[in-house]
Amino acid sequence: MSAARRVGWIAALAAFAIPAAWAAGATHWTEAWYAPPFPTTAVWGCNQQRTFTHQSVRQTVQLEVGGNRVRIRLTNELGVSPVRFAEVTVAASSPTGVLLAGTVHVVTFHGERGGVIPIGKAWVSDPIDMNVHRFENLAISVYYPSGATPAGQLKHVWVSPPGNHVTQRVWPQGSRPQAPELANGVEVSTARPRPVLVAFGDSITKGFCSTPGMHLGYPEQLARLLAAHAADRRWVIINSGISGNRLLHDGAGPKALARFSRDALDIPGVRAIVLLEGINDIGWAYDPDGDTGPIPASAIIGAYRDLIRRAHARGIRIYLGTLTPYLGSTYERPAGEQVRQQVNAWIRKGRGFNGVIHFDGALRDPRHPHHYIGADQCGDDLHPNDIGYRIMAQTVYNELFAPGKPLARAATANSRG
Repeated sequence: MSAARRVGWIAALAAFAIPAAWAAGATHWTEAWYAPPFPTTAVWGCNQQRTFTHQSVRQTVQLEVGGNRVRIRLTNELGVSPVRFAEVTVAASSPTGVLLAGTVHVVTFHGERGGVIPIGKAWVSDPIDMNVHRFENLAISVYYPSGATPAGQLKHVWVSPPGNHVTQRVWPQGSRPQAPELANGVEVSTARPRPVLVAFGDSITKGFCSTPGMHLGYPEQLARLLAAHAADRRWVIINSGISGNRLLHDGAGPKALARFSRDALDIPGVRAIVLLEGINDIGWAYDPDGDTGPIPASAIIGAYRDLIRRAHARGIRIYLGTLTPYLGSTYERPAGEQVRQQVNAWIRKGRGFNGVIHFDGALRDPRHPHHYIGADQCGDDLHPNDIGYRIMAQTVYNELFAPGKPLARAATANSRG
């Protein structure tokens, strides 16, 4: 955890615990967007790019909170070489990366426009005076003057023609490959601390199979539900999912046990976590091409207990989601389905943690309870579609934020502070 994030976390926690600290004019940094760091990967398909030389790269993000100042976080925490950049800008934009006129701001780090991020480090920018709004799109543009291989989650980004084009509104001659994003966090300054819920998990949390670019994963749809209800508008939802991630083994990013502190507990302002992870552990454990061999339900439950203990040690509530159906998927096996049922039976007992999110019950077909409802999944018998993610968001809302539910009460109490 960086010194900047540690200071932000301690300040936010102290302010949340002591309402008198919410003095007029106080400033609090809240995570407005986050993507867990991801290791450097090889190119494995067409229209992919990993190295940039004399090129500008633009990524777009959607903010979960508004304010009047922002900070940008660049990550090389899981990189294999230092990353040199010469200039960064941030601007309000369309979802397609077209900058809004008059909103372009140069980003500095300790007063400098560029620098070299060492292996294993992350840099947080100097504060930028910039009015931003909830659910607004920001474009973060980075110019790499020489060979740079950033490590980050893969996304379709915009790559300019040769040269520094970070201040240009449109790149008509650019390309749009799948490439790593250097920026992995945006913090926004707010007058009062905002309670944050972190959705932590794998591709089902990430929103795989939802309509690209429309922010229709369940965490994003939950944020929209909360924004429509005045009593809950202070909550911020952060998506900390990684496609393919597992609890017990590295693979698609560090295992959950290894990344939980950085990608959940250390998020500024976190008050609650929804954990939905384990189906990849089960799938690969019983697939003949898997890399672990069989894994009993007790191993997955043991990982849950470890994450629960660590969350409670920080005073953070943690809610466990039941594992969704996977019969019919490419790595489904009868022995794995038995483990999934055993894990879900343990979760449903709700002992030792703060509550259960009944994702399995919301998505399974009543006539064939080991399968998805066909209309709610994207065709691979593993991932929801936009409708399925909407049902998941509504399930979280009903169980945590509806009137009389635990986080609705917390939001009401906080607003009185």
